[in-house]
Amino acid sequence: MKRSLKYTENGTCPYCNGVGYFQLLLGGSETCEHCGGHGKSHKKQ
Repeated sequence: MKRSLKYTENGTCPYCNGVGYFQLLLGGSETCEHCGGHGKSHKKQ
């Protein structure tokens, strides 16, 4: 399943809110697949 890319004006990733990871409920964290852990989204050309 492919997700469509979302673009933000300020450049932060809309999926992880610019943090770069998701906090898991049972402990630990997982890298955001959309931004690759950088916290920045793809900018619209």
